[in-house]
Amino acid sequence: MNLRVDLILETEKRSASVVNAKGLIRIVAIVVPLIVILLISLAVINIRSLSNELKNKEAEMNIAGPKRDEAIKFRAEVGKNKQALDELEGWRKSRISWSEQLLNLQGIIPAKIQLTSLRIMHGIEPPSRIYSMTMLGKAFGDQAKDNVELLGDIKKNQAFSTVLKDSKVASYKRNNDPAVKTGEMLFGVEASYQPRSFK
Repeated sequence: MNLRVDLILETEKRSASVVNAKGLIRIVAIVVPLIVILLISLAVINIRSLSNELKNKEAEMNIAGPKRDEAIKFRAEVGKNKQALDELEGWRKSRISWSEQLLNLQGIIPAKIQLTSLRIMHGIEPPSRIYSMTMLGKAFGDQAKDNVELLGDIKKNQAFSTVLKDSKVASYKRNNDPAVKTGEMLFGVEASYQPRSFK
């Protein structure tokens, strides 16, 4: 017969487990509230930080708002001014130096030719300006026809070869006015310039 006798009182008995149920409850009762308090503290700190950052950004926007509006207006003005400047630059690029052209013309007109009219016309054919020149005059002497033809071939002259597109004698006839000397010839020379681009 086996007989078992417990010599340990009931209050002195311990569990064979490493973790005691009462100890575990105590640990959980302390750790869980600490974790909850820590999480709440982190959330509060984060909310305060975001709140301060939001206030700073709002203050910056209040300060920068009028400056931003001024910058937008200034940028629009700069755009308008640049457009006007580009347009003026286009007009400058497309112009011809008429003082230079007239000096060159003066240098090639033969002595026996007298200009009575010099007309310069221009028009716009986008993206270019188109110029033309008409010269009317009188030619005298035995070489009147040769002199007029020389003037009609003005495009072949080095001073005009890069700017003129075409030149020709448009008219050549005897002056029938009885008050003038015999042998006086009337002529017309037309010249068209190369298109001058605005760009």
